[in-house]
Amino acid sequence: MRRGNRNRFTPFVVLSRHRQRDAFVRLRWRIVRDTPIYGGLFTSHLVLDEPGRPDAYRQWFDVLFLGLDGRSIWNATITTGGLAFWERIQDLASEQTRSRLTEAELEEEYRWKFAPAHYVGRQKFYRMIRPEPRRHAALDGLTIREYEERVASEILHDTPPDIHESFQLDCSYRYGIGLEIVVDSPIVDRAAIERSIRRFRDLGETDWQSPEPIPRDHLPFQTEAEAMANVTPRERQA
Repeated sequence: MRRGNRNRFTPFVVLSRHRQRDAFVRLRWRIVRDTPIYGGLFTSHLVLDEPGRPDAYRQWFDVLFLGLDGRSIWNATITTGGLAFWERIQDLASEQTRSRLTEAELEEEYRWKFAPAHYVGRQKFYRMIRPEPRRHAALDGLTIREYEERVASEILHDTPPDIHESFQLDCSYRYGIGLEIVVDSPIVDRAAIERSIRRFRDLGETDWQSPEPIPRDHLPFQTEAEAMANVTPRERQA
């Protein structure tokens, strides 16, 4: 779940108890209404368990569910350990790649250009043109993307990072309380979501991280780029 600037509104946690309760009741009725779709424990604006959707595209999901205090709303993104693993590897690969380049090389690599596209009346509109990827001697003659993918593969096989199941709260959300969940599951489906909600409640609806990392054999043995490359065109359209 990616959100923009949250500083131009009043966060949900600052609202009066009365306004929080009103929102809680409205969401409760929505969850009841959506029971045939989501099962009665949560709701979402996304489509869950689309037929034919490949597992590589079922690695996260946004849900809304009710707090146990009768007024809190949890605005959650559930992510698989596999996706968290890929994201951490990509961050490490990106850091290593950029550390080999100078500031001038990086600036030139990401300098967008603008060209006139069309006119509407007297108003001119432009299109952005991204420079062609450059090959760098410091990257063994590879482009930044090619080098990152190579480093990502090396990290995955040689020094895979630990990933932990976790619940992380964010009180800056406009609607409800933000909640980032990492779950040990190959995909995010209804069963994984329901297990996560029940576990969060059992833990007291608070920040938490498992002391033990997710077992290595529960995480991918190929990079995200490799996994996506194996998705067929028909599966991408599902």
